[in-house]
Amino acid sequence: DKAMDEQLKILDTIKTKATQAAQDGQSLKTRTMLQADINRLMEELDNIANTTSFNGKQLLSGGFINQEFQIGSQSNQTIKATIGPTQSNKIGLTRFETGAQIIKSSEVEMVIKNYNGLEDFKFPKIKISTSVGTGLGALAEEINRVADKTGVRASFNVQTVGARPVMKGTTNENFAINGVTIGKVAYENNDSNGALIAAINAVKDTTGVQAALDEEGKLVLTSADGRGIKITGSIGPGAGIALNMQENYGRLSLVKNDGRDIAIEGTGFGFDNDKLVSQSSISLRETKGQISKDLAEAMGFNSVERLGSIQIGVSGLSLLAGTGMSTITALSRSAANGFSQWKTSKISMVGQMIDIGPGLGTLSTMGSRFSSLGMSGLASLQFSAVYTVAFNALSTVRGDLQVGSAQAGGLSAVLSQIGIVRETNRVDNMGKEQTA
Repeated sequence: DKAMDEQLKILDTIKTKATQAAQDGQSLKTRTMLQADINRLMEELDNIANTTSFNGKQLLSGGFINQEFQIGSQSNQTIKATIGPTQSNKIGLTRFETGAQIIKSSEVEMVIKNYNGLEDFKFPKIKISTSVGTGLGALAEEINRVADKTGVRASFNVQTVGARPVMKGTTNENFAINGVTIGKVAYENNDSNGALIAAINAVKDTTGVQAALDEEGKLVLTSADGRGIKITGSIGPGAGIALNMQENYGRLSLVKNDGRDIAIEGTGFGFDNDKLVSQSSISLRETKGQISKDLAEAMGFNSVERLGSIQIGVSGLSLLAGTGMSTITALSRSAANGFSQWKTSKISMVGQMIDIGPGLGTLSTMGSRFSSLGMSGLASLQFSAVYTVAFNALSTVRGDLQVGSAQAGGLSAVLSQIGIVRETNRVDNMGKEQTA
C-alpha cells in the first residue's frame, strides 16, 4: 500500500508540473527544466514498480496475475487477485484522434459506435457554418456534455494562418469576414502600421474572428468559439492567405482515456476518410521529451494537416536576390532532373511559391500543359495522394516564352491551375495559337 501511495503522490506532482509548463508565462528554458523534473519523477515511478515485492513476488511490474489468497477456514474460501503494471509505459494510456480540415459548410450528424460495448450514441444535428452557435465549437460542446457517459472528449482548432509574413498590400472594398464587410485597407510589410490587424479586430465581436501576427510575422486568424472563418472579396496577396484557405471550418480532435480506438460514424466533420484522420495512442512515458510529428497531428496541434516537403530537381538557379527570386536568368537541365527541354528564356518578378495547404484532392497528368509551353520532357506528373497543395503569392509573372503550340486553354489555363493571382504575359515566336 505504501508503494502505491508513493506512486500516486508522484503522479500528482507530475500533473502539477505539467500544468505549470502549460502556462503562457513559462519560457522555453523554464519548460525544459520542468520537463527534466518530470523525467526524474517518471524514473522514480518506474523504480518503485520494478522493485516492490512480497515474499519474492513482484507486485507492481505486471507479473502478479490471478494470485490466490485464503480468506476462510474452508478450502474453497479463496479469492484471486491481479495487480496491473504501474510502470510509466503502462499507465496513462490515452487515445488521440484528429480529423481532416473541414473546408465547406454542411449539417452533420455524429454517432459514437459501441461507446459502452453494446450501444451507439447519436448526437443531434449540428450546423457547420460561420454563424453564431454553429461549427465545431457547437459540436465539441455537445460531445463534452455527455463525456462522462461516452468516455470521449472533444476540442477544436479553427485557425487560418498565412503562408508567409505579411507584405505590403491592399484589400478591396468588398473585403469581408463571415459576411461582415471590412472594406478597403492599406497595410505595410509585417503590418507595421497595424492597419490590417486593427481593421479585422474592430469587428471581431460580430465575426467571431480575431487577428494577430505570429513570431514570424504571418497573419493568424482565429475563431475562439469554433464557428468557421470565411473570407470574401479580396484580402490582397500581401496577406499571404492562399485562395484555398479563405474558407476554413477547422479540425475536430477527440480524446479517450482508455487508449482504445474511437469508433465514429458520420460525414462532414473531418472523419469521413480514415486515411486522413491523424490518430495515436500514447502512455505517460511517451510524453518524456519531444513528441513526434505524427503524435502532434493526432493531438490536434496543427490547424491544417501539412505535407513535409515537395522537392523538384533543378540543377541550377542563378542570381537569387532579395526575399524572393527577383530574376532567374538560367535554368539548366540534365537527364537526372526530369526535363529534356526547357524553352522559357526568362522569368522575372517571381515572389514565392510556398504554401502547402488543403483544397486540391488529386493532381495528375500535367504533362500536356507543360508540353504546350515547350517543356516537353515531363510526360506525366502524378501524386498518389496530394491532400493539400497550393502555390501561393505569385503576385506577378511576366514571361518571354518560346512556344511551339498553345493548346485550347493554353497559358491562361495553366496559370489558373496553380493559383496565380495576376499575370502579365508576352508570347513571342508562336508557331500556332489556339484559343489562348
